[in-house]
Order: sequence, then structure tokens, then C-alpha cells
Amino acid sequence: MVPGSGDTGKKCSCSFPGLGLVCALVSTVFFSLSSLFVKLVWDLHPLEITFFRCAAQLVCALPPIIYKKLPLVPEDTSPRLYLLGRGVFGAVALCMQFYAFHHIPLGDATTVIFSSPIFIALFAWLILKESYGWFNFVVTLTTLTGVVLISKPSFIFGSVVGVPNTTEHLLGTLSAFGGAVFSSLALIMIRKLGKTVHFLVHISFLSVFGMILTFVLLVAFGEFRMPPCGSDRYYLIALGLCGVGGQTFLTKAFQLEKAAPVAIVRTMDIVFAFAWQFLFLGEIPAPLSVGGAGLVMSSAIAIAVKKCLAERQKQ
Repeated sequence: MVPGSGDTGKKCSCSFPGLGLVCALVSTVFFSLSSLFVKLVWDLHPLEITFFRCAAQLVCALPPIIYKKLPLVPEDTSPRLYLLGRGVFGAVALCMQFYAFHHIPLGDATTVIFSSPIFIALFAWLILKESYGWFNFVVTLTTLTGVVLISKPSFIFGSVVGVPNTTEHLLGTLSAFGGAVFSSLALIMIRKLGKTVHFLVHISFLSVFGMILTFVLLVAFGEFRMPPCGSDRYYLIALGLCGVGGQTFLTKAFQLEKAAPVAIVRTMDIVFAFAWQFLFLGEIPAPLSVGGAGLVMSSAIAIAVKKCLAERQKQ
């Protein structure tokens, strides 16, 4: 779930007010459905699902790149390194996120992945030398508390947790947590690149490195195989299309609207994830998971509201 919004472009003068937020909401629907399709493909390894998702993205991204004659490799060395980091970090994040979708409830995985804003703030402080005050520290603690409520580690909650396999749930949560960390690093690389690289080039680099990484791991593990005939192939096609749709609408949202309001709307991904989990998978969210989701959503919204207020003060 990593946005390819490296090229924000110019504000569109022909759009109606709120169009950017509508695009952001549509992108959350696409991304949450993408997560659902990952959950529905049980017969394939999560790495293989990632491979086919990246392949579909690359197939969709290359034609407009060729048509627009966009340069795939920047001329300067520094942007090349950041673009390389964006591809590698984004590919690792995607693999870890898909592993989490396979092993823990959809709502839990999505919520933990959305803890990424706290890591973005932390890495922005370490890498971009941005400020990191008491507000970010409090939000970090709140988010981590929410993640703990979702992961339900046995050394805190004991054996009566209501989770069929506590070890599997914990590993899946840690994988989602790792996905949040690496997606944050990918976003930091995007911010370092700014508007120097088109968003389609971002998507292509993510897709290429994702395909290389997953193919090497699948061959090493002996897990690579063609998906069986039937619903799995349709789910994979839908997964790829939803991934491209989510990236496209999210990029348009960033072109039409400021980042902070878009970030608030994107938290709806968590709500959609819990809804799909109940409607299509028949899984009722655990009370602790709902409480943890509330804390993580509150933290993400608080960070976005703080950015909105800071932008208004500058104006």
C-alpha cells in the first residue's frame, strides 16, 4: 500500500472543490479491495502474489511512459540513488504487507500498516533533519499502544487472547509493522526526489524491483508456480487493476489537494478493511483490535490535522 506520488504536478484549475478528497476516498476503496483480493488468494505464496501484482503494475505503467517518452533513469547520480531506494524499500514493504494480509485478519493488518505516519516523522527527523517534538513522541506512543492491542502478545495478555494461533498472529503483525517501516522509508525517498521524477517512473521502479526480489526469493524457496485455473487468476487480475487504480487516484488526489487532508481521508482504508473482513470473509473484529484501530486512526488524523494547522499559519 505505498503511493506513487513523486510528481505532484500543478494544481488543476478545472476541478470542482473537494475533487481531490473524492479521489483520495476512491483510492482507499481500490487499496482496501486490493488487500481483500490478497486475502482471497489462498493457494499462492504471498511473495508470488506480490510478483504478479508488480507485473500488472508494470504492464499498465509502461505504455504511458513510452507514449510520453519519460526518462526512466535520471541523469544525476543523487536522484538515481533515491529512486533505487524507493524501488527497493517499496518492494520489501509490499512483500511484508502481503505476508501480513495472508496471516492475520484484514482489518488488523491494514491498521498496523497505517502506523507508518509515526515512522515517516521519525525518518524525516533522522534523514531530512525535520523537527521532532513532544507531539510526535506522544503520537508515537499512542500508535504503538494501538499496535500492541492488535498484536496481543502473549507475554502481556497471556494465553486467553481469542486468537487461534497466537504465534502466527504475532508474526503477521510484526510483518505488517515491518511493512509500515519500509513504506515510510520509500515515502522519504519520494520526498527527497520531489518533482524531479514522474510518478509513473516511481511505479515502474517499484514494479521492477518487486518482481526481481520476489522472483529470486521464490526460486530460492522453490515456491514459484503458475496460478491454478479458476478464481485465483481472476483475483490476481483484479489485484493488479486495483493497485494501479489506487496509485492513479491517490496521485491525482495529491495533485488537487494538500497532503494533510488527503492523509485524513486515507484513514478510511482501515474502515473499509474491517467492513470487507466482515462482509466477505465472515470474520468479526476482536474488541481489542477495534480499540487498537481507533488509537492508530486517531494518531494518523492528529498528525494530518497538525500539518493542516501549520500550513494555515504559514499562509
